[in-house]
Amino acid sequence: MVAHDGPTFKGSTLVIDSDMDDRPQYSPWIAAVWVDAEYRKRGIGAALIDYAAQAVFAVGIGRVYLCATRMNTDFYLTRGWVQIEEGVGEDLLTVMVRDRT
Repeated sequence: MVAHDGPTFKGSTLVIDSDMDDRPQYSPWIAAVWVDAEYRKRGIGAALIDYAAQAVFAVGIGRVYLCATRMNTDFYLTRGWVQIEEGVGEDLLTVMVRDRT
């Protein structure tokens, strides 16, 4: 998924089968969430993850995962994601889940 304004790229994310080799039981994942620095804090990241989650739910999958650094965990928690693990892997990532409501 790509956020843009005409030809201007603002951000993107992916939906992939697996984002952590250590957690093959979790699938699918929202991954590689990115918003260019000049467009941050404008709701673009939130819109991207919401759109990606809704795309997963639209095909009949009821749960989606993502992993976050400690610095980004609160961003997801305030948007309805639930932490299920922390300190995972060498990067000490937090694994989060969102269920279709």
